[in-house]
Order: sequence, then C-alpha cells, then structure tokens
Amino acid sequence: MPLEPDQTTPWTFAPMRRKDIPEVMVVERLCFHDPWDKSAFERETVNTFSRSLLARDASGRLLGYAMWWVAGPEFHLLNLAVHPAARRQGLGRELLDRVVADARKDQAEFVALEVRTSNLAAKTLYQHAGFHTVGVRRRYYRDGEDAEVMLLRLDPPSR
Repeated sequence: MPLEPDQTTPWTFAPMRRKDIPEVMVVERLCFHDPWDKSAFERETVNTFSRSLLARDASGRLLGYAMWWVAGPEFHLLNLAVHPAARRQGLGRELLDRVVADARKDQAEFVALEVRTSNLAAKTLYQHAGFHTVGVRRRYYRDGEDAEVMLLRLDPPSR
C-alpha cells in the first residue's frame, strides 16, 4: 500500500501515530455523534494487528482517516471518517480503496465492516465499492441503533 505522496491525488497519506490523535479527535467528533474516545485511538496505535491511514491536504491539514484490523483472512474496517468540509471529493473512496488494496496485498479473503443502518452516505460508498450487507447487529451502537454488517469478498490471488 503506497503511503508516500501520490501524484494523482491532492492528498498525502501516512499511518496514524500517537501524536496525530488530537487532530484525529477533532475530525472524529465532527463526523460521529458517538465518537471514539482518545484511549480507543491510543490502543489502536500500538495494537499489533491494527493499521491506519491519515489523509492530509497540501498544507498538512488532516482531512480524513481509516483504521482497520488484520485478522487472518479478514480485514475489518473499524473506522473511516472524512472531515465534513472535504466530503464529496473522492477522499472517502480513496481511503477505502487503499484499505482494500492493503487487503489484496496481504491476500485477505474479505473485508468486513459495520455501519449504522441510518448512514446512507457511508452505505452507498461501501456498496459502490462492492460491499454487500450480510447481516444486522441489533442494537449495536450505544444509542440502540442497529448496524448492518457489510462484506467485500476478494478474489483469490492468481497464480
């Protein structure tokens, strides 16, 4: 997964580090009405099976991020957020594409995620990327809302 600046996009990408968490928390709070707390991000920055990616503009401003787990044949997308001012410019799709590319590179069998049943924008993004709803987790979120479980099956590597 390329983490260096990509000449085809206006964004640069790098893994999340502990020092980035205050900026991440700002975006997290803007994007979610039930945001992760600081300690959750701190745990993920040291978790050996957790990976992350930050997206910044040319001035270095944090625009979005993705965080996922690598668990054997599964990649599990934990969190994907794009600053409200940077939405509808393709950044969410770019972050998702990079997670999927990482999964393909590691020869994962599938990428899974949970998404609020009410989050139509996110569900549309995932559906356009090939994800399908495979189940529902009842009352998954603290406020009692259900989560749809979505899955993207990956083709086995060609030999």
